[in-house]
Amino acid sequence: MQRIVAVGSETAVRKHVERYRRFDDATVCGVVDADREPCVDEGVGFDDIDVPRYHSLSEVLQTTDGDVDGVDICGPGAAFVDALETALAVSTPVRCDPPVAFDAETFDRLVTASTESEGWILSHSPHRFSRMYERLHSAVESGGIGPIGVARIERAAPFDGPGWNVSYDGVSVVEGPVRTLCAVLAHDVDVLEWTFGPVERVFVRARAGGRYDHAHAVFAFRDGGRATVGTRWHRAETPAPRIGVEYSGKHGRLDFSEDDASTALREGSTPLAVDPPEDDCRGRALRAFIDRLGGSERPPTDVAPVTSSRVVVAARRSADENRPVTLAEESP
Repeated sequence: MQRIVAVGSETAVRKHVERYRRFDDATVCGVVDADREPCVDEGVGFDDIDVPRYHSLSEVLQTTDGDVDGVDICGPGAAFVDALETALAVSTPVRCDPPVAFDAETFDRLVTASTESEGWILSHSPHRFSRMYERLHSAVESGGIGPIGVARIERAAPFDGPGWNVSYDGVSVVEGPVRTLCAVLAHDVDVLEWTFGPVERVFVRARAGGRYDHAHAVFAFRDGGRATVGTRWHRAETPAPRIGVEYSGKHGRLDFSEDDASTALREGSTPLAVDPPEDDCRGRALRAFIDRLGGSERPPTDVAPVTSSRVVVAARRSADENRPVTLAEESP
């Protein structure tokens, strides 16, 4: 039985606890609620969930005498760097959403800490485990569209409400619109690299204020082809459509849109059968973490995947300096 500590905002932690409870080889032994004011209700259950609640990961480790197998950060690792470093300091593996950092200094420090630790960081986007992205990935891998020309992703970034795209809940803990937008980009970068290979160069323009915050990124892949990712974000209202994905190659095109996502969840007002929580994209991401903890193999690198976070560091630099940035400039 893998003993997991969940760290994050209450909404995100609750979603993860629900999934872990459905696994017969994992248990959540504590939650660190990032929304909670310190020094209140120590040791009391997490609202209606019978899980001890703590002020910090350090407190969990002290209280349990280090009897923790893994730490699940329910959101982007970059929003919980202290928890990442605390876990690595005691050689405890961590799962989090990408990115693990927004700046080169923090990124380098975490990579070094993971290298010197028996712990590791698993930072796959749950989008990798989405059946829609998996369908596109398989079609590209089998040569369905030939060599990639341009991949386009247009995304609004809803943080609440129904739908498969609720994985962005954790991103709301990030302060600042540019950071939030880069955190959203990190999920798309992870899926794009998984499908088309390493990104070599990135150019980002970002604008905060006005009706929406907005970022537009252009990526060049090392093996050829390009991708554009556009994101719009507003805390109070959700721009429409929420998602549009298109992969164009020399021999064809693949896509899915908000309509595809919606019809997967409902028909008119009647909910359709959907994947149970333990087998949706986030549930399968957590399942992969548990399987990794129970296996004998570490991830391929101490931070896996490392490139999506590295691309986000380059994206921040590109947005700040208003110029293209190659990944070689960001390599530790």
